[in-house]
Amino acid sequence: MIVEKNKTKQNTGESVSGATEITQVNPMTQAYNAVREILETIKEDPNDPDSPQYFKTIKIDNGQLSRIKNNKWNKEYSIAFPAIFIHFIDVNFLVGQSNIAEGKGVMRIHYVLNRLNNSDDVVETEIFEMFSRINAAIQDQKMKYPALSRRFQLAYWDQPLSFDDGLQQLWIDYDIWFTDYTAQSDRNYVETHIVIPPFTDHSDQEEENRNGHEDHKDPTFDEQSGFVIPE
Repeated sequence: MIVEKNKTKQNTGESVSGATEITQVNPMTQAYNAVREILETIKEDPNDPDSPQYFKTIKIDNGQLSRIKNNKWNKEYSIAFPAIFIHFIDVNFLVGQSNIAEGKGVMRIHYVLNRLNNSDDVVETEIFEMFSRINAAIQDQKMKYPALSRRFQLAYWDQPLSFDDGLQQLWIDYDIWFTDYTAQSDRNYVETHIVIPPFTDHSDQEEENRNGHEDHKDPTFDEQSGFVIPE
């Protein structure tokens, strides 16, 4: 099934009763979007903030690069290089879904350069320089994103040698910890404010009285309070 690109689901955050429903986003989605925004800040010329974005494609890795290289009848969308493909590996949840699900895993950033003269003495170390630029951008900006603030730590770098034709594929692994609120027991939590007159009323919660309700005139305190004589 092909999903229409421009069709988005609107969520106002308001429930039928007027209360605000607390919606949660999948932590892997948040982490991917955060890293993607960071990688988009890497420029062709690191000394010129107005230069074009270095990586022309930043996408979820679903094997598209391997299919382009190995499939004679390529049916993939066109990919502009240099490119980055991101996917998660070894994601484990430490607590049952009825509670807060603590997750640990690895985000693999698969970056692909396209310099045809990658064996020249002048540029053959460009793969190492780009690794440093990617890691520096992430380390400098990760605390701006809650999805990366708990733990997003450099763990591994590798240089596979199985591809040719000028495409230099490399990958960087980051250990990531996150908390998944999308499948816990309180995932349908709705914030509400209840008054039980005459002991509490809307005037007791002025900041939360969003709909301008007036105090209840009955029952009165005298009608609801008193001593009960046991038989």
